[in-house]
Amino acid sequence: MAPALKDAFPLPFTGDDRPTGYRLVRSDRKTLAIQVRAGQEVLVRAPKRLPQEEIDAFVRSKAGWILQHWQRAPRQPVDYSPQQEARLRQLAKAQLPPLAERIAGDLGLRYTRITITGARTRFGSCSAKGALSFSFRLMAYPMDAIEYVVLHEVAHLKHLNHSPAFYQLIARHMPDYQRRALLLKQAPPPLTDL
Repeated sequence: MAPALKDAFPLPFTGDDRPTGYRLVRSDRKTLAIQVRAGQEVLVRAPKRLPQEEIDAFVRSKAGWILQHWQRAPRQPVDYSPQQEARLRQLAKAQLPPLAERIAGDLGLRYTRITITGARTRFGSCSAKGALSFSFRLMAYPMDAIEYVVLHEVAHLKHLNHSPAFYQLIARHMPDYQRRALLLKQAPPPLTDL
Protein backbone atom coordinates (compact mmCIF):
# COMPACT_ATOMS: atom_id res chain seq x y z
CA MET A 1 0.00 0.00 0.00
CA ALA A 2 1.22 3.51 -0.82
CA PRO A 3 2.27 5.68 2.12
CA ALA A 4 -0.20 8.30 3.35
CA LEU A 5 1.89 11.40 3.83
CA LYS A 6 -0.45 14.38 3.83
CA ASP A 7 -4.23 14.18 3.74
CA ALA A 8 -4.50 17.32 1.58
CA PHE A 9 -2.95 15.67 -1.49
CA PRO A 10 -5.38 17.01 -4.10
CA LEU A 11 -5.00 14.35 -6.81
CA PRO A 12 -7.68 11.98 -8.08
CA PHE A 13 -5.56 8.87 -7.58
CA THR A 14 -7.09 5.72 -6.16
CA GLY A 15 -5.63 2.29 -5.58
CA ASP A 16 -2.78 0.80 -3.62
CA ASP A 17 -0.24 1.57 -6.35
CA ARG A 18 -0.91 5.32 -6.30
CA PRO A 19 0.40 8.07 -4.00
CA THR A 20 -2.13 9.14 -1.38
CA GLY A 21 -0.26 12.14 -0.07
CA TYR A 22 2.83 14.25 -0.30
CA ARG A 23 5.38 15.57 2.14
CA LEU A 24 5.68 19.34 2.12
CA VAL A 25 8.98 21.05 2.91
CA ARG A 26 8.94 24.84 3.17
CA SER A 27 12.17 26.82 2.99
CA ASP A 28 13.72 30.12 1.86
CA ARG A 29 13.38 29.16 -1.78
CA LYS A 30 11.60 31.12 -4.51
CA THR A 31 10.17 28.30 -6.61
CA LEU A 32 8.06 25.18 -6.24
CA ALA A 33 9.57 21.79 -6.97
CA ILE A 34 8.30 18.20 -6.90
CA GLN A 35 10.48 15.16 -6.32
CA VAL A 36 9.09 11.66 -6.78
CA ARG A 37 10.78 8.55 -5.42
CA ALA A 38 9.09 5.80 -7.44
CA GLY A 39 6.53 3.95 -5.35
CA GLN A 40 7.79 5.53 -2.13
CA GLU A 41 7.29 9.25 -1.66
CA VAL A 42 6.17 12.48 -3.26
CA LEU A 43 8.05 15.48 -1.88
CA VAL A 44 6.99 19.06 -2.60
CA ARG A 45 9.38 21.91 -1.84
CA ALA A 46 7.82 25.35 -1.54
CA PRO A 47 8.61 28.90 -0.43
CA LYS A 48 7.81 29.55 3.24
CA ARG A 49 5.05 32.09 2.62
CA LEU A 50 3.37 30.56 -0.43
CA PRO A 51 -0.35 29.91 0.27
CA GLN A 52 -1.36 26.24 0.54
CA GLU A 53 -3.95 26.71 -2.24
CA GLU A 54 -1.20 27.66 -4.71
CA ILE A 55 0.85 24.64 -3.71
CA ASP A 56 -2.15 22.34 -4.14
CA ALA A 57 -2.96 23.88 -7.55
CA PHE A 58 0.66 23.37 -8.66
CA VAL A 59 0.61 19.73 -7.51
CA ARG A 60 -2.73 19.14 -9.32
CA SER A 61 -1.29 20.64 -12.50
CA LYS A 62 1.56 18.10 -12.35
CA ALA A 63 -0.68 15.08 -11.64
CA GLY A 64 0.21 13.23 -14.84
CA TRP A 65 3.93 13.77 -14.35
CA ILE A 66 3.72 12.66 -10.71
CA LEU A 67 1.86 9.49 -11.59
CA GLN A 68 4.23 8.69 -14.45
CA HIS A 69 7.26 8.97 -12.17
CA TRP A 70 5.51 7.21 -9.27
CA GLN A 71 4.92 4.14 -11.43
CA ARG A 72 8.39 4.09 -12.95
CA ALA A 73 10.01 1.01 -11.53
CA PRO A 74 13.77 1.06 -11.27
CA ARG A 75 15.47 -1.42 -13.59
CA GLN A 76 16.32 -4.56 -11.69
CA PRO A 77 19.35 -6.61 -12.73
CA VAL A 78 18.43 -9.94 -14.25
CA ASP A 79 19.93 -13.14 -12.88
CA TYR A 80 21.22 -15.45 -15.60
CA SER A 81 21.89 -19.16 -15.52
CA PRO A 82 25.57 -20.16 -15.70
CA GLN A 83 25.06 -21.15 -19.35
CA GLN A 84 23.41 -17.82 -20.20
CA GLU A 85 26.14 -15.86 -18.42
CA ALA A 86 28.84 -17.82 -20.26
CA ARG A 87 27.15 -17.11 -23.60
CA LEU A 88 26.73 -13.38 -22.81
CA ARG A 89 30.39 -13.15 -21.76
CA GLN A 90 31.41 -14.90 -24.97
CA LEU A 91 29.34 -12.42 -27.01
CA ALA A 92 30.79 -9.47 -25.08
CA LYS A 93 34.39 -10.63 -25.65
CA ALA A 94 33.72 -11.20 -29.35
CA GLN A 95 31.69 -8.08 -30.16
CA LEU A 96 32.64 -5.26 -27.79
CA PRO A 97 36.38 -4.88 -28.58
CA PRO A 98 35.84 -4.49 -32.36
CA LEU A 99 32.92 -2.13 -31.75
CA ALA A 100 34.94 -0.02 -29.32
CA GLU A 101 37.88 -0.02 -31.75
CA ARG A 102 35.65 1.20 -34.59
CA ILE A 103 33.98 3.92 -32.51
CA ALA A 104 37.27 5.07 -30.97
CA GLY A 105 38.76 5.24 -34.47
CA ASP A 106 35.79 7.29 -35.73
CA LEU A 107 36.34 9.74 -32.84
CA GLY A 108 40.12 9.77 -33.18
CA LEU A 109 40.54 8.40 -29.64
CA ARG A 110 42.48 5.50 -28.11
CA TYR A 111 41.77 3.37 -25.05
CA THR A 112 44.31 1.30 -23.13
CA ARG A 113 42.31 -1.90 -22.58
CA ILE A 114 38.84 -3.41 -22.38
CA THR A 115 37.59 -5.53 -19.50
CA ILE A 116 34.35 -7.54 -19.39
CA THR A 117 32.83 -7.50 -15.90
CA GLY A 118 29.80 -8.86 -14.10
CA ALA A 119 28.66 -5.43 -12.90
CA ARG A 120 24.96 -5.44 -12.01
CA THR A 121 24.24 -1.70 -11.87
CA ARG A 122 26.54 -0.19 -14.51
CA PHE A 123 26.73 -1.25 -18.13
CA GLY A 124 30.08 0.42 -18.69
CA SER A 125 32.77 2.67 -17.31
CA CYS A 126 35.90 4.51 -18.40
CA SER A 127 38.86 5.12 -16.11
CA ALA A 128 41.06 8.19 -16.08
CA LYS A 129 43.81 5.96 -17.49
CA GLY A 130 41.69 5.15 -20.56
CA ALA A 131 40.58 1.64 -19.59
CA LEU A 132 37.07 0.69 -20.70
CA SER A 133 34.92 -1.81 -18.78
CA PHE A 134 31.64 -3.31 -19.91
CA SER A 135 29.24 -5.61 -18.09
CA PHE A 136 28.42 -8.86 -19.86
CA ARG A 137 24.77 -8.01 -19.02
CA LEU A 138 24.83 -5.33 -21.71
CA MET A 139 24.81 -8.07 -24.36
CA ALA A 140 21.21 -9.01 -23.47
CA TYR A 141 20.05 -5.67 -24.92
CA PRO A 142 19.43 -4.70 -28.56
CA MET A 143 22.43 -3.61 -30.64
CA ASP A 144 21.16 0.00 -30.63
CA ALA A 145 21.60 0.07 -26.84
CA ILE A 146 24.98 -1.69 -26.96
CA GLU A 147 26.32 0.80 -29.52
CA TYR A 148 25.12 3.69 -27.35
CA VAL A 149 26.91 2.39 -24.23
CA VAL A 150 30.14 1.81 -26.13
CA LEU A 151 29.99 5.31 -27.66
CA HIS A 152 29.19 6.77 -24.22
CA GLU A 153 32.24 5.15 -22.63
CA VAL A 154 34.55 5.92 -25.56
CA ALA A 155 33.42 9.57 -25.44
CA HIS A 156 34.64 9.64 -21.83
CA LEU A 157 38.16 9.23 -23.21
CA LYS A 158 37.84 12.84 -24.37
CA HIS A 159 35.45 14.21 -21.71
CA LEU A 160 35.68 12.36 -18.39
CA ASN A 161 32.41 13.98 -17.28
CA HIS A 162 28.82 14.49 -18.40
CA SER A 163 29.23 18.08 -19.58
CA PRO A 164 27.38 19.65 -22.51
CA ALA A 165 30.52 19.08 -24.62
CA PHE A 166 30.35 15.36 -23.78
CA TYR A 167 26.75 15.06 -24.96
CA GLN A 168 27.47 17.20 -28.03
CA LEU A 169 30.19 14.75 -29.00
CA ILE A 170 27.78 11.84 -28.58
CA ALA A 171 25.01 13.63 -30.52
CA ARG A 172 27.35 14.37 -33.44
CA HIS A 173 28.12 10.67 -33.84
CA MET A 174 24.73 9.26 -32.80
CA PRO A 175 21.88 11.73 -33.29
CA ASP A 176 19.33 9.27 -31.84
CA TYR A 177 21.35 8.53 -28.69
CA GLN A 178 18.48 9.52 -26.36
CA ARG A 179 16.16 6.92 -27.90
CA ARG A 180 18.90 4.32 -27.57
CA ALA A 181 19.61 5.25 -23.95
CA LEU A 182 15.93 4.71 -23.10
CA LEU A 183 16.27 1.07 -24.13
CA LEU A 184 18.53 0.58 -21.11
CA LYS A 185 15.79 1.73 -18.73
CA GLN A 186 13.74 -1.34 -19.63
CA ALA A 187 14.28 -4.93 -18.70
CA PRO A 188 16.27 -6.76 -21.37
CA PRO A 189 14.37 -9.02 -23.75
CA PRO A 190 14.18 -12.67 -22.64
CA LEU A 191 17.14 -14.81 -23.66
CA THR A 192 15.47 -17.45 -25.78
CA ASP A 193 18.19 -18.20 -28.32
CA LEU A 194 21.20 -18.53 -26.02
